[in-house]
Amino acid sequence: MAREVRLVLIAAGVVAFLGTISLLLWLSPAKVQESGTTFKALEPVDVRRVLISNEVDTLDISYTGEGYRVDDIPAELVDMDEFIDLLTSCSKVHAQRTVAEAPQNVALYGLDVPTARAEITYADGSTLTLHIGDTERVTGDVYVSIGDDPAVYLMEAERCAGFLLPKKAYVEDLVTPRLALSSPLSALLTVTLSGGVLAEPVTIEAVAAGDPDLARAALSFGAPTHILRGKGTYELDQTYGVATLGSLLGITATDIVGYGLTPEQINAFGFDQPTMKVAFDLKNGIDAQVEHYDLVILHKDDAFYLTCNDNGVIYAVEEPAFLHIEYSKLLVRWFLSPLLLDVREIELIVGSEVHTFTVTGETSSEQQVAYNGEHFDIERFRDLYRLLTSAEHDGRLLENVEVTGSPLLKLTYHYRDQQKRPDTMALYPADARRLYVQINGVTELAIRETYLERVNRAVETLWTDEPIETEW
Repeated sequence: MAREVRLVLIAAGVVAFLGTISLLLWLSPAKVQESGTTFKALEPVDVRRVLISNEVDTLDISYTGEGYRVDDIPAELVDMDEFIDLLTSCSKVHAQRTVAEAPQNVALYGLDVPTARAEITYADGSTLTLHIGDTERVTGDVYVSIGDDPAVYLMEAERCAGFLLPKKAYVEDLVTPRLALSSPLSALLTVTLSGGVLAEPVTIEAVAAGDPDLARAALSFGAPTHILRGKGTYELDQTYGVATLGSLLGITATDIVGYGLTPEQINAFGFDQPTMKVAFDLKNGIDAQVEHYDLVILHKDDAFYLTCNDNGVIYAVEEPAFLHIEYSKLLVRWFLSPLLLDVREIELIVGSEVHTFTVTGETSSEQQVAYNGEHFDIERFRDLYRLLTSAEHDGRLLENVEVTGSPLLKLTYHYRDQQKRPDTMALYPADARRLYVQINGVTELAIRETYLERVNRAVETLWTDEPIETEW
């Protein structure tokens, strides 16, 4: 079955849908009198066939009774803006002025061998043949002739532009939709990146997506909007996330390398060994449907290429910002920062000493805490809690780190939600006044040794009036 581009006709306030792929043609309510010569003054929907041949390509557009077939371009890939512009140029054919009524030498205007030729057929059965010649040097407008008329006319360049394009210019060059919300993180639900500079795949998930397991994972970080899953699980740094993940949206091709390609042809181009793969789910508006995109990026011969959703198109694109995404910058600098209201017990092991804090109370004003079974001042405990949750990495990603022996410190958060697994942070000796940090069994970051010193001092002075220092 032929694939067709179908129009939405607007007449007398009634909208008639002529197919699943719709093109909106706004008809101007007012007619502006133009000077010059008008050859056709119809509406775009009155165009029935356009056959174009130019220096680079041929293009055959035909109306089948239900919609328009744009040569061999699948309907879902047609660039609607270019298509509308072309039909408009075909339906409203107007020259600004007559240059010569019957020139002896049309070669002076490039019309002996026209740059392009367009044969247009209309709904009323009439036809028009447009020949396009050279560009007039002063105005930039174009010399044209019409059918067998010997005269040479000057036509606005904009009216001729669509006839000069290669066929692939009518393939949509907007690869991914432009952002319709205030922030890309409001639209992106899940993003998985693999390859490129990433040693391992990384997945970013929106907590608001509604997955209960995801909501439980987010409890480790208080109230984050997105969490990051790589080797470990972390909160996403929103500033860096917006700067890099935002480049997934509004990707526009600089060229269409090819369309209607088979998987074998795409792989032969080099996509069998891609540079990076990105999959993401997008809800680009409050009432929008969730859309899924699979992007495959290839860096080849100092250029960048991309495929999207296996649609058979290879796009040439500018270098995407997300290609250089840095895993370490995606992480919020704090390791674990749960809200105290979500915690029921904290176990802190320093050396051989075990310190257990049990938290009760449904609201902040009702909260009480017991230390190893004995009542403890809640305000002093909150100072300690601020210190414990201030643990942050130094920004350097570690590779192939192995820790052995007993940790210098082990901190475990137990949650009110019984289905939420406890979170554990353990510190081990490193070098240069740093400590390796193991979060839930994953060691890939470090912390300054000063943090351990502050925690040790706080534990030593728990039952005194000495202030607990939370800055380190």
